[in-house]
Amino acid sequence: MKNENCTTALIDDAYKNVRMASYAIDCIIDKIENFKLEELLRKQNDFYLDTTEILEKMATRMGYEPKDINVFLKGSSFASINMQTMFNKETPHIAEMLIQGTTMGITNTINALSENPCDNEELVSICRSIVASEEKFVESLKEFL
Repeated sequence: MKNENCTTALIDDAYKNVRMASYAIDCIIDKIENFKLEELLRKQNDFYLDTTEILEKMATRMGYEPKDINVFLKGSSFASINMQTMFNKETPHIAEMLIQGTTMGITNTINALSENPCDNEELVSICRSIVASEEKFVESLKEFL
């Protein structure tokens, strides 16, 4: 039972990470004036959307519905993104915002893996791929600083 609780907790954390990241990209993409940065974000968002679908299917197979990001977090993120880009829509500023948010996602997923050890190798592999993709994304964003 403990492993099942750790598994569902890990699914929830991974799911919230990719959903929040995709939501943030949706909030900021219209503010981006650099085509290469926009293209990079669209590609990363495709990864998040694909991973969301994979996690949803995994949870369904387990008879579980993953917990989504709450409405207050969505609202505060939307407000924060709009406030931070109201007067500064420059590419380096947006890249910095994205690096900060993505780094939080990396940290949260690594913490979730540490706090919720589970035997589900597929889920652990998905979480590791999230971290790897986000680390690569951060490296790609540095070009825009």
